[in-house]
Order: sequence, then structure tokens, then C-alpha cells
Amino acid sequence: MDLRLALVLAGGVAAAIGGLRFAARRLPVWLARHRGVAVAATPTLVALAFVAAELGLWLVGAWIALGAVPAARMLRGEWLHAAERALSMPLLALGARMVTARDLLAIPASLLALWLATGLATRVLAARLRRAAGGTRGAAETIPTLARYGLLVVGGFALLQAWGIEASSLAFVASLVGVGLGFGLQNITSNFVSGVLIGLERPIQPGDYVGVGEFTGTVERIGPRSTEIRTLDGLSILVPNARFLEHEVVNFTHRDPATRLHVAIGLDYGCDAEAVHAVLLEVARASADVLPDPRPEVQLTRFGDSAIEFELLVWTRDPRRQNTVRSSLHFAIDAALRRHGLRVPFPQHDVHLSAPVLERMLGDTLRRALGAEAVPDRARPAEVGVATAAPAPAPAADPRRDLPPAAWPDRVLDEVVAAMRRPGGVAVADRRHRLRTHARCFVGREAVDWLVARERLPRHEARELGQRLFARGDLRHVLDEHGFEDDFLFYRFREAAADHDVGQSPAHTRDPRPSPTLEAR
Repeated sequence: MDLRLALVLAGGVAAAIGGLRFAARRLPVWLARHRGVAVAATPTLVALAFVAAELGLWLVGAWIALGAVPAARMLRGEWLHAAERALSMPLLALGARMVTARDLLAIPASLLALWLATGLATRVLAARLRRAAGGTRGAAETIPTLARYGLLVVGGFALLQAWGIEASSLAFVASLVGVGLGFGLQNITSNFVSGVLIGLERPIQPGDYVGVGEFTGTVERIGPRSTEIRTLDGLSILVPNARFLEHEVVNFTHRDPATRLHVAIGLDYGCDAEAVHAVLLEVARASADVLPDPRPEVQLTRFGDSAIEFELLVWTRDPRRQNTVRSSLHFAIDAALRRHGLRVPFPQHDVHLSAPVLERMLGDTLRRALGAEAVPDRARPAEVGVATAAPAPAPAADPRRDLPPAAWPDRVLDEVVAAMRRPGGVAVADRRHRLRTHARCFVGREAVDWLVARERLPRHEARELGQRLFARGDLRHVLDEHGFEDDFLFYRFREAAADHDVGQSPAHTRDPRPSPTLEAR
């Protein structure tokens, strides 16, 4: 080769290397911006490809330079012959095929080229499908992913067959890989199969707004092992594919993106429920983010401990903005409630305290300060003009209010009996039953009615109170044959029974059970 021609070729190689370096910096950006191909997402592979191309150009330049010198040309030929013999030397046998070093270099290079070609082809296909579908990312991501793995499997077997390696010769290797997948790669295999099933069934698609576990966000990418979810806070969460099939997943945009929001509000007891209903509907209709169909709805959910609880139900078209819509409704509801004079209550609890020791200490202090005559014993703060925010209760609580009748002290029972005997108490009269008159008695059922009305007791407690008075001897059956019952039986008070016993013989007749028609009024 002429020296001048070698120098020209060497200059051309140097210019090609410079242009290659410039393209390595500009080509990924241009493809991502103008062709929609995300080459910039894999800068390592692009850099490796350009490094390999540059290395090839340097080898070409060195080959041309060696060809310009006669002695170097002879040495180059010997090296080429030795390299060809080394690459053609058989290394191992796979069936009837002898594998050489050339095959060990060419097969991985072919598989790598197949991987890069299918990746680039599927990216171009996804971009074209996305433009054809008007920006919808479901099929535009699922179809290219399935196509890529299908091409890889078919192309891999085709390359192996082209190199003379039969699939049956790889049975032993496949069995070892299967054992490894069964024991060490269970999760990876499960996630990969789940990714394939997600691509076929399409329960979720890129662009869907989903909630899985504690994460909520938009599906950005469904990969072979994991799915990328981008939250509203801008965080990228990688969720294993198996989780979408093994756990409950909320897909807010599946089929219909309209979502119903629940806005809870509690208002003070005594508020006008109809006015609250009208105010909440007015706020919902005034919001531009609330859909008019289905119509907003207001429900009174429960009567709580401190408030009447309502719930405003509205529909919104974009589930990604549900927190923003709920916040704007809260602001509008607060302003509307203030405008209409409706109040949101604080939690309320009634606490009753009884502190007789503190009361005695306060009474002693007041007696020392004002004199013993000015302050009576066990005086309450209110009796001497001391103002308190919450007056303490009396040392002795009212048994009628705080205790059941079975625990009432004797003094209270004496008061009950005295009230029963006074005018306005239990009706005491001469009663007639079966041609016999029983003087100064009353009916057990009427006594129970009186206790229910005066003492404000449930009927069973009023009956128990009468039985306790009977056990004390305050009441007696006219014939001493029955205890106290809530029935048409005649009873007398203790003094009336004693006076009757003085003037009557001890003989008894049959049980006087008056019927309402025969009873003397």
C-alpha cells in the first residue's frame, strides 16, 4: 500500500473517531427529543456501544498503518494466521457440533445484538402505538413488552439453531437452571410470571391511579420483575409484580375514573338538621370539582357523644385530586357554617366529683376567718357567698338518683312509706271481694303504679322496692298469705294492720284476689 494512501486512510479514521465521539454526546438526546425513543434512559449501553465502535476504528487504523510498511505487513499476516488457527481450534462438543473459540465469541455477540435490536424495535413500536392511541399507555406498553420477550425467545432459539447447536443438547443446562430457579430464584420467578399475567389480563396499566398497601400513585412502568408507581409526592416506588396478584389492589381509574368522596362533619346538638342538609348541598353544588351527575348527597350517619354527625357524598372526575377536592370542600363548609351560625362542637364530657374532705377543710377555714357563729357547720361555699365555677355536690348523694332501691338506706324507706300514707299517696279504702269487706287496704298493683310515677323508677325496681318494704314489715297482706306482688292483692300499712288485728279474730278466709269489676272504689 502506498504511504500517501495509508496516511489518507489514517486521517479518515481519525476524523471518523472524532465524529463518533460527537455523536455519542448528541445522538441520545436527539433520539429522546425528536423520536420519542428513550435511549437516554440507558446511557451505559449507549456508551458501551460507542466505545466498541471507537475501538473498532482504532483497530482499523492500526491495520491500515501496518499495511503501509512491508516488514510490518508480513508480521501482520503471521498474526492473522495464528489468530485464525486459535479461533478455529475445537474446545468442546455439543451433540454433533464442535464448539470453537470463534463460536464462544460470536454466539454471545449475536445474542447481545438480538437483545439490543429487540429493545430498540419495541421502543419504536411503543412510541408509534402511543401516538396512534392518542396518549393511552395501556396497550402501548403491554404489547411491546410481550413482543420483546417473544422475539427474544424465538430469536435465541433461531440463533442457536443457525450455529448448529440443537435445543436437545441444552437439556442438562436447562435442568440445572430449573433447579436454581426452584430453590434460589423463587421470588424472581414469581414476580416474572406475575408480570406476564399482568400484561395478559391487564388489571392495571401504565397511567392508572392505584393503591396497593400503604402506597398510592400512578403506574409509570410495568417491568418484568417490578412495577414502578409514582406517588403524588414525586416518589418512585418499585412494587414487586406478585403483590398485585396476591393482595388487594385499588384501581381508581379502572373502566370509570369517577370516584365518590366522603366528607364527614359533626355539628352541635340542637342545630337544625334541615338547614345543615341545605348548607352542605349548597357547598357541593358551588364546587367546580364536584360532578352534577351523580348528584351530591347528605346523610345523617349517627348521633355521637358530642355531636350530630353528617356525611357529604360527592363525585369527582379525577381521583388523583381527591385530597385537593376534599380540602377545598372543608374550607367552603367552614365558611358556610360560620355564615349560617352553625357551630362545630368541642368534645364534651360531664365529670361529677364528690370531695367531702375538701369541703370540711374549706368550712373550717371560713369559720376561723369569719367566726364560728357566722358559718354553720358543714356549710357549703354557696351559703356564705363564695362563688365557684362548679359547686361541689353535697357530701351525701341522693340515693333515689344514684342508687338502686335495694341499696336505699332506712331513712329513705321511712320517707317513702310516709309519702305513701299521706294525702296524694296510695289510695287506701275499704275494699270488697266475694261478699267480704277488707277495711283500710290498698291494691299491690296500684302501689307499684304510684312508686313508678313518684319515684321515677322502672317497674321492676318499683316492685323490688315494695318487696323490701314488705320484708321490713311496713306492709302486710290482709290475710298474711302472700308476699308483695304487682297484682290485684290487698295490703295494709303496719299501723292499719295492727288496729285490724285487735278488733278481728285470727280466723282467715280464702285469699282475697279482687277482680277489677268487683273491687270497691
